[in-house]
Amino acid sequence: MNQRPVLLLAGLLLLAAACSGNKTSSPTATPAIPATAALTPQSEVSPTQAPSATASSQPTTAPTRAPDTQVPPTLAPTPTATPRPDGLQFHFGPGVDSFDRSLITRAVEVTGELLAHGADVRPPSAVFADSSPQRLAEAFSQDALAQPWRAQGMAQRLTQTVAESNYRAIVINTGNAVWLEMSASQRLRAVAHEYVHVIQLEQTGLEVANQTLAGPVNQAPPGGPFWLLEGSAEVVSWLVVQELDLGSYPESLFDYADDARDSTVTLPGMESFIGYRDGGSEGLGLSVLAVDYLLRSRSLDAIFDFWREIGQGSDWNSAFRRQFGLPPAFFYVAFDTYYESTWAGFQP
Repeated sequence: MNQRPVLLLAGLLLLAAACSGNKTSSPTATPAIPATAALTPQSEVSPTQAPSATASSQPTTAPTRAPDTQVPPTLAPTPTATPRPDGLQFHFGPGVDSFDRSLITRAVEVTGELLAHGADVRPPSAVFADSSPQRLAEAFSQDALAQPWRAQGMAQRLTQTVAESNYRAIVINTGNAVWLEMSASQRLRAVAHEYVHVIQLEQTGLEVANQTLAGPVNQAPPGGPFWLLEGSAEVVSWLVVQELDLGSYPESLFDYADDARDSTVTLPGMESFIGYRDGGSEGLGLSVLAVDYLLRSRSLDAIFDFWREIGQGSDWNSAFRRQFGLPPAFFYVAFDTYYESTWAGFQP
């Protein structure tokens, strides 16, 4: 992908080619921290059916994996002017080519459309993309929307990761070696993942968002446990590429199950940022399977009702109990039982 096309027809061809070589987990510069899981606190101590409006039944055994197939895309990224009347602003640096500009814009648009009903919010957001972490930090400091904190440390963090979320803002380092090695669908998922975090934080409100981003990294933040924040963003990112016919969410679960197999991490251990980070790809796999399990008896809307209730003043434990029908501790037991009966013995 050294020479990315500019023309729309060429873009379609590249997206179709990228589809055949998808991997579930985006490459990462540091294996312990998945590239698409970058809701990073700014602390000074710092399986068979996609979720839909109707619930799916719970399998008792892991499903048989279908052969990989190449699915041609039906939607291609298209350029979008900035600023826009819907509250989105896109700030592209000089090193971001036309293809990446279109891809980033499309990822944000499709994610917003997918969650328009469930999240019921379209936050005014600024999306920054540049090949220079320093220019990204400077642009963020000058133009980010509703940011009460400084961009200190952002440039340094972006040398280690592809993208990072903030309240009403995303920053994307298109010069990172990981980004340059990603397929088109992986880039789409990375951007969609971060925009889900923007919507999560918008649901909780500015005060809880600040506390979630700037609170202690060794305990669950007010915005909810990290396995839920990150697992749900990963699930939605797959629904976005599925919407664009560039990947299959149900098929992705097999790869996440393979990552989580024989893992020693647990959901309770990944409530905090430190716990989730230390879980690495195994923790991400377990988080995705847990969110998928949540969605097997309810719609995607319920996930975002959880953050909306937090924004209305509930603590996350109470909101979890009301939205998902049982306390977190009980859910962990139920999920362990489901995992053992469904995925524990899965062999790729």
